Amino acid sequence: MQECGERPAKGAAAVSPLFLTKEHFFILMAEQDDPTRDNSFEAANAIPGVSDTMADDYDDLRERKPIDLDAPIDAEPAPAPTAPPANGTAPVTLEAAGPAVSSKEIEELKDKAKQANDNYLRAMADLQNFRRRGEEERLRIIRDANERLIKELLPVLDDFDLALDAARKTESYEQLIGGVSAILRKFNDTLGKQGVQPIPAVSEPFNAEVHEAVMLDEESEEPDETVTAELRKGYTLHDRVIRPSLVKVAKKG
Repeated sequence: MQECGERPAKGAAAVSPLFLTKEHFFILMAEQDDPTRDNSFEAANAIPGVSDTMADDYDDLRERKPIDLDAPIDAEPAPAPTAPPANGTAPVTLEAAGPAVSSKEIEELKDKAKQANDNYLRAMADLQNFRRRGEEERLRIIRDANERLIKELLPVLDDFDLALDAARKTESYEQLIGGVSAILRKFNDTLGKQGVQPIPAVSEPFNAEVHEAVMLDEESEEPDETVTAELRKGYTLHDRVIRPSLVKVAKKG
């Protein structure tokens, strides 16, 4: 090995920076800190034992940033910044995705989903049963109401049979008229018990809500918009029109 103070002979191999002694290192550091010294390639070559290759290494050494000796050895280097993706969305990392879910938690979630689905199916079945029972109850109420009405109309039908039998035996027109009139009154009373009432028409002012005009009476002496004749009787059920009256209305020409 060459002595530190000797320069290598011309054509000799350059001294590797790995063989620099402590004295050479301090000489290099002192020259870097001294502003009066020339730090060019020639000055670097003037240092004993330093070749052209070592001068290049020396320039690289000067360009390096100083090392923080107080930093902990096991400190992890800061992650290099990553460029955002072309579509503008942030990259998804494992930290952003949240903690990993264990297999036990997955099984618990599956059990909860199955229980929720069972509850939904059970609720839908209960709702369908409720609707079916409600429809059956509605039909039963209608049947019971019809049954009560038919039972009240049956006596009227019986009176018609009796009136016809009496008319055949007596051959009396007056008795037939009297019997039919009695049956009509009884029939109206039966309808009245069920909430059915006739709509007043003749001599009443025309009312489009309960009357339906089918003819105009231009010869009547009644005021205009007055019902002069009833062509078909109308009825209401509990104050609701179930059939309007067909009427003839006065209208002066």
